[in-house]
Amino acid sequence: MRKLFIMTLGLYCAVALMGCKADAAKTSESKTAIESQTSSVATTDTSVAQSGEDAPVVGGWSINEKLSPSDNSDAMRAFDMAVKNLEGYSYEVVAVLGSQTVSGTNYSYLCKGIAVTPDAKAEYAVVNVYEDLSGNSKITGSLELLEGKEGWEYNEGSAKLEDNADAKTAFDKSLEALAGANYEPIAYIGKKDNSYAILAKISTEGSDSQTTISMVYVTSTDSGAMIDDIKDVDISM
Repeated sequence: MRKLFIMTLGLYCAVALMGCKADAAKTSESKTAIESQTSSVATTDTSVAQSGEDAPVVGGWSINEKLSPSDNSDAMRAFDMAVKNLEGYSYEVVAVLGSQTVSGTNYSYLCKGIAVTPDAKAEYAVVNVYEDLSGNSKITGSLELLEGKEGWEYNEGSAKLEDNADAKTAFDKSLEALAGANYEPIAYIGKKDNSYAILAKISTEGSDSQTTISMVYVTSTDSGAMIDDIKDVDISM
C-alpha cells in the first residue's frame, strides 16, 4: 500500500513539473513576441521621426523681429533662387517680413518691382516664395499694396521713411496722441495729395499683445497729422 502511494505521488509530481515547463515556455514565447512588436514599433517611430517628408512639421506664420535683408541670409538665398530666371520684371527686396515652416519654408518679402520696359514705374508688392527641402525655390504669390486705390501713386524714390521728409513728419505727428502700441515703419509706399501710405510693423502691448504687418494711411493737416486708416496685410496670402 505504501509502495503504491509513493508511486502515485511521484507520477503526480512528474505531471506537475511538465505543466510548469509548458507554462514557462508559453510565457517565454509571449514575452519574445511582445518584445518583437515593441522593437518594431520603436523602429517605425524612429524612421518617421528621421524622415521630414513622411512627418512634416507644420507651423503658423511668424513675423520677423529683424526685417533687413542683410539679417535674413537664408530667406535672401531662397529669393535669389526663385527669381534667377525671371524675365521682363525685376524685384528689389526692401524687407523680409516673415516665414512659415512647412515641408520646407515659406518666406514673405516686401519688394519694389519694376517692369523691364521704357518709362515703367515702380510698384510695391508683398511677394511670397516657397523653398523645398532640396533648396529649390519658386514664387508662389504676390500682392500689390496700392492695387485698386484710385488716385494713389507709388513712391519712385527711396523706400526708407527717413529719406522722405514730408511723409516722415506726417507719420511721426500722427502717432503723438497714440498709446498702447509700437509702430515701426518699414517703407514709404506711396502718396495721394497730402496723404501718405506707409507699411509698418505694429506691436500692441499688454497680456494679449500681438504683432501685425499693416498699411498705415496718414493725412497731413494744417494742425498736424492724423491716421485715416490701418489695413492689416495678410502675409500668408
